Amino acid sequence: MQKLSFLFLLLFNFSLFAQNGPINPLSTRSHGIANASVAFNDINSLFNNQAGLANLKTTSILISAQETFKNPNSDNLGGGFAVPISTGTIGFNFHYFEAVEFEQVKIGIAYARKLTDLLSIGAQFDLLISQFSLQKKSNLFTFEIGLQYQVMEKVLLGIHLYNPTKLEIIQDEALPTIFRIGGTYTPYKKLLVHGELEKDFDFPFVFKTGIEFELATDLWFRLGYQNRPTNINFGLGYLFNNRFRFDVAAYYQQGLDLRSSGTLAIAGFVPSFGIGYQFN
Repeated sequence: MQKLSFLFLLLFNFSLFAQNGPINPLSTRSHGIANASVAFNDINSLFNNQAGLANLKTTSILISAQETFKNPNSDNLGGGFAVPISTGTIGFNFHYFEAVEFEQVKIGIAYARKLTDLLSIGAQFDLLISQFSLQKKSNLFTFEIGLQYQVMEKVLLGIHLYNPTKLEIIQDEALPTIFRIGGTYTPYKKLLVHGELEKDFDFPFVFKTGIEFELATDLWFRLGYQNRPTNINFGLGYLFNNRFRFDVAAYYQQGLDLRSSGTLAIAGFVPSFGIGYQFN
């Protein structure tokens, strides 16, 4: 029975991979709005849509960590930096993920630039080092591309595609191909409204939406919702002295509780924390 529970959990784990694994947006700001973040245009774009890095004005650093599956033996953390140059912006990031005898490291090198005042493009080349249970480690290269277009003064459109060529990450397990499209509407300076559709080519569409509201100067409240699986996300972010960035977020993760089998518990509040710094 324990083996059966373990195998069932693995299937469930991979069905949530797009949300919780190394291919998901790993930024606490993104988690606060249910990852409806394809139209971000700050340092968080490093993990969401690299095209947004083209708007970066200063060198910035970001580190983020999230508890995953409510298990002390699981880890989901990463970080990176981006540097504006004369022809655009270059970035570097890493992401480490571990859960249920699965381990993966993702290393990415990104580049973004503005083609016009309204249109930005970005791309990232990824190296993934993966190991599942006792299988031999596998290494593969893939890439992701994105664009952002300022449709109107208050509407920014974002499109992102991860792993266009579907690759086998380990034996009998393919790396997902994921397409995301969405936008950010800014009705006024203190309010951002985000919406996004995500399509893993092996699973149904996921709808995500969220808002960010400035409660006080540089203090932002975040609230988000996604429909598959159903989650309500919330968070706070604060920019201190226009340099230091502090973010917290959480959501309640529903699912299986297999503690009785000694395997894993994946129900409860999932917190995430992020810090960042932007240079003058």
